[in-house]
Amino acid sequence: MLLADHLRLVNGVSPCAGRVEVYHDGQWGTVFGYGSGDDGWDMLDAAVVCKELGCGAALSASGDAHFGEGSGPVVTYDVQCRGSESTLRDCQSQSWGHGSWSHAYDSGVICSGKQWHLRLESGGSRCDGRVEIYHNGTWGRLLDDSWNISDADVICRQLNCGSAISVYNSSQYGEGSGPVWINNVQCAGNETHIWNCPHSTVSSYSGSSSDVGVLCSDHIQLRLVDGGSSCSGTVEIYHNGNWRRVRDQFWDLSDANVVCRQMGCGPAMRAYNSPVYREGERSPWLKDVHCQGNETNLLKCKPSRRNQSTEKMSDVGIQCSKDVQIRLMDGGSSCAGRVEIFYNGTWGTVCDDSWGSLEADVVCKQLGCGPAVNASAASPCGPASGPVWLDEVRCSGKESALWECPSSPWGQHDCDHKEDVSIVCTEHKELRLVNGQHSCEGRVEVFYNGTWGTVCSDSMRRKYAEVICKQLYCGEAVAVDDSRQYDRGSGPIWLDDIVCNSQESFLWQCSSPPWGEHDCDHTDDLRVICSGQEMRLVGGSSICSGRVEIRSNKTWGTVCDDSWDIREAGVVCGQLDCGPAVRAVGQAGFGQGAGQIWLDELHCRGSESFLWDCVSASAGRSDCVHKEDAGVFRKCDYHMLYNNKITNVMSLTCKVQLINIPFVLCIVLGILLAVVLFALIVQMDSNSSGTEEKYPSVRLYQAIYEEIEDRPIRRRHFEADSTVPANI
Repeated sequence: MLLADHLRLVNGVSPCAGRVEVYHDGQWGTVFGYGSGDDGWDMLDAAVVCKELGCGAALSASGDAHFGEGSGPVVTYDVQCRGSESTLRDCQSQSWGHGSWSHAYDSGVICSGKQWHLRLESGGSRCDGRVEIYHNGTWGRLLDDSWNISDADVICRQLNCGSAISVYNSSQYGEGSGPVWINNVQCAGNETHIWNCPHSTVSSYSGSSSDVGVLCSDHIQLRLVDGGSSCSGTVEIYHNGNWRRVRDQFWDLSDANVVCRQMGCGPAMRAYNSPVYREGERSPWLKDVHCQGNETNLLKCKPSRRNQSTEKMSDVGIQCSKDVQIRLMDGGSSCAGRVEIFYNGTWGTVCDDSWGSLEADVVCKQLGCGPAVNASAASPCGPASGPVWLDEVRCSGKESALWECPSSPWGQHDCDHKEDVSIVCTEHKELRLVNGQHSCEGRVEVFYNGTWGTVCSDSMRRKYAEVICKQLYCGEAVAVDDSRQYDRGSGPIWLDDIVCNSQESFLWQCSSPPWGEHDCDHTDDLRVICSGQEMRLVGGSSICSGRVEIRSNKTWGTVCDDSWDIREAGVVCGQLDCGPAVRAVGQAGFGQGAGQIWLDELHCRGSESFLWDCVSASAGRSDCVHKEDAGVFRKCDYHMLYNNKITNVMSLTCKVQLINIPFVLCIVLGILLAVVLFALIVQMDSNSSGTEEKYPSVRLYQAIYEEIEDRPIRRRHFEADSTVPANI
């Protein structure tokens, strides 16, 4: 459950007004709040935020970055609260993650205000000091003789100050003034607000308790230097106005894990001691550290029990996993494809030396894709480029990340990209239509758990088939075919009794019994006929150049230029019968489009018949804007005059540029001249005796004319090009 300490309002005039920010997966992010009313961020959503924060009622809701644009990820979007939920995360929304939508639509809230406020006074920062509480218009005191770390943890978390490091009484920060609002709190440590903890009433105050204070972890700042990023480098601590190093002779991965987690950088990948001695450097603020690995703050780690030599202590450094990412590419989904790792600022690959099912299982588990079903599958788009980061990887299968497995040092290998590892995980799913007249018609087949299987037609309705057609970029559902008895599949029947609401992006988002459970046989295999996608080029000088637009769900949209190159452009030109592509145009080279961006991150082999047959990001799930609209360009947009008709020859390859147009015109004029000459000869002959013997040239010119008629232009100048239409 999302706790209120993981929700805040910033850039407002009070803690109860501002931009909505959520702490998720180690960092603060925003909520996409496009629009207002029924279609966007609204008062029901704002009411849940205000209630979760204890800020009273919602006064306004904004979805246009009214309180300024945030930074970091956009955590979720399309939030739809009923108003009765206890937390924002209880509301219906898209899945929570690290999206890259525009911050121009960050959501904001103004609440009526909360009864209680909290602050720390007389310390060195807002995360250090004497606890004071605002109630009934007055700042007052919190007193307690049994004040402990659990109570202080609630304070620190409520103030977004991390966790408690130390607790104090009035001797540290002095005595407060004003009324005593709370006395003798007894927190479990997981409460969202200090006033939610059991406590004595003000009237029971006897005068024996003292003011309490707390030092929170965010007062002690950490940073990593000389490592190339904020998640790797030498560990430094800021305290009392100075940055100082941490030194330890036995610094290890358990210690590094605490620092990485404290900084929101994920688990540690490496712990090391720096061999560099810095002249004139201040003495370390912290040394002799021994962590179990589960502490919330480095300062909570206990001193080591091993005897450490001061002379052998050195500065410590770490590398955290947030510096490193992993993905599967060119496999049709996020759960299949070539293994790629982002390290040192660059995406690279993994060599297949020593690679097996244990290593593949670790990757699949790390990505949340279930076990591996194929440890070395071919990538449909071939090998990648860039560095080979890992080689000779040997996992036990218990690791939570691939880089926890023993391997050669990063970047050291004896491989080339022909040895790039590709895998398929059980949660990889694909959808296709087979045995139809085109790719948008046929028997429905689903790839799951490493096997292609079918879908039962029980309860299948045309509106459910809309999901299939939409997922395949095949336009609208025309029919659910009942001729299945003539087209039976084989293998498992994966899905049965499917119920969709037509809003799903993927067939497997519809409700159904567990995969593989059914009461069908292959005579019930589902067949679907879709209308097929429409495509056009807009903004160019002809129908064969311009911005690529696709019509899906009755709406024209565009294609993003991420990964757009000549192979993708070639598929477009071939699909439109425009011959080969000359140039792939990005950055809205033919002007910005409008509407939905239907396709993104396309990866075509170049042999596909339709653009939507290429591997791509999910339909309608683009991180692009229209200034990235893709386009294509062809130079071979010629027309020819033949038999008094304009004949389009755009199906020709670019060899058509080799045609000498003046020469072609000369041939045409020659034919016309021959016809005129023949007519004159016939006229002359009709004015004479009419005998061919008297005018032997008549037979000669007639033969010339017949020879010309038997040799069309196409045979003389296009014999080498088999793509010329037969009617030319």
